Amino acid sequence: MAGQKEEAKSQGVMALDLGTAVRKLLKALERTLARLVSGAVVTLDISQTGIRIMETRGGVVRKWADALFEPEEAEHTAPGGEPALGAMVRQLMVSSGIKAKSVIASISGMYTVSRIIPMTSLPPAPTLEEAVNEVSREIMPVPTEHLYFFWQTVSSNEGERQVFAVGVPRDVMDEKVRALKIAGISPQVVELKAMALARAVSKEQALILNIEPTNFDIIMVVKGVPEIMHSLAWQQNSMSIEDAAEYLATKLEMTVDFYNSHHLDSSFDTTNPLYITGHMSAEAELIEKMQAKLGFNIEQLTPQLECPVFLPVSQYAANIGLAMRKEMPRISSDGGVGFLPLDMNLLPQAYRPWRPTATQLYAAVVLIAAIALIFPLFQVTTESMGQTAVLQSQSDILNNQLMLKKMEIERREPLQRAIGEYNSVVTREGSFHEDITVIMKEAEKLDVEVSHIVHKGSEMDVSCDAKDYLSFRAYLTALEESGRFATPIPPPEGYPYTTGGTITIRTQVQPVED
Repeated sequence: MAGQKEEAKSQGVMALDLGTAVRKLLKALERTLARLVSGAVVTLDISQTGIRIMETRGGVVRKWADALFEPEEAEHTAPGGEPALGAMVRQLMVSSGIKAKSVIASISGMYTVSRIIPMTSLPPAPTLEEAVNEVSREIMPVPTEHLYFFWQTVSSNEGERQVFAVGVPRDVMDEKVRALKIAGISPQVVELKAMALARAVSKEQALILNIEPTNFDIIMVVKGVPEIMHSLAWQQNSMSIEDAAEYLATKLEMTVDFYNSHHLDSSFDTTNPLYITGHMSAEAELIEKMQAKLGFNIEQLTPQLECPVFLPVSQYAANIGLAMRKEMPRISSDGGVGFLPLDMNLLPQAYRPWRPTATQLYAAVVLIAAIALIFPLFQVTTESMGQTAVLQSQSDILNNQLMLKKMEIERREPLQRAIGEYNSVVTREGSFHEDITVIMKEAEKLDVEVSHIVHKGSEMDVSCDAKDYLSFRAYLTALEESGRFATPIPPPEGYPYTTGGTITIRTQVQPVED
């Protein structure tokens, strides 16, 4: 059989005509030359308890370094008056010998919101952007004015087109970018750590668990797209190894069960690989106990970049995924290996250097050419100039009328806004009763006592107590899976081993009919 395969391969190569063979050879030489002359790519992974920096050149990892800190340290100000985060990044670059003015950075997915929207679910609109923005205002659990909103169309291998939408809290993004800029470092690309990890794995179907000391990420890649990206906080220091393994395994199984319950015809199979990354991926005992509790096989990450044998690949997986944006080719149409099609840049436009687009350059050239042609005509014919003056006068009259119309519209806008707000309040009142019904119904099912509920507009504080922590955990899970509330619901302090407390629930935004 092996001999037959070798013979078929030889025949395939010999069957190439001379022109095809030359083109393939030139492409191979082009890729090799590009690696040799390419500059250094510096990536920066920022988490709540540390920073990791890596330098690659020509697809090869050259340098790397990391620094750990307590979450409170990054919020302080360095002695020189600059943000502590920026000072720590600059100090790490100096100590590691990595020099760069611009970096590709990733940030934690905590407090971010992502949604997959099928193209068939978009409402009719003049442009795709308007349709996506209209849907996002309805499905995002956080008001869009508090978020930097980004989206991208993606296609699975089966040709299904979808829109991947991400909302990043403005304060989180502004804090990180400004700290780096004050330190003299300009991020040219920013993306979520979950996106970088999905690219590092480069699998059509995969489950990724990224474990850090104070939070962990669960990413489920389906058909080449990260369908689920959960970033959750946890108190690992208060748990034993056994309890931590049990807790993480439970969260993974809940995530898979949640996905399968909504995709009965295409469930996520346990034969798909599980990759464990992050700072705590080096905890051998924790990984071993998790493997004993899970039905998934834990596989070692095999990066497409060339890495030194002593590089802790699983801990630098996010950096590897970031570097692959520049170092590795996209997935080819013939099925060649490459990174996933999701390559959104979450850096807000306000922080990007201005560069004229091709459309702007084309418009400028057309404008200059038009002026060059029209100006001599104005000089040689007074009749054309007179007609232009008349047209200008008419245009001024129309502009004045347009301004009056705009002022009239602006005068009516407050009244229309007040009517819309009134409709929103009326609609929300009915929805509030339904929320209360779900809260009390789930509490009755799980023998949870609800002492009182405080309604605060788009939020409710629910004080409750259960007979044990398992019932309390099941109650919180039931509220999340009801679909009426924004998820994930922040648990009270001491979760998952507390038996009660106050849960702050953010209600889903309800659409208002005109």
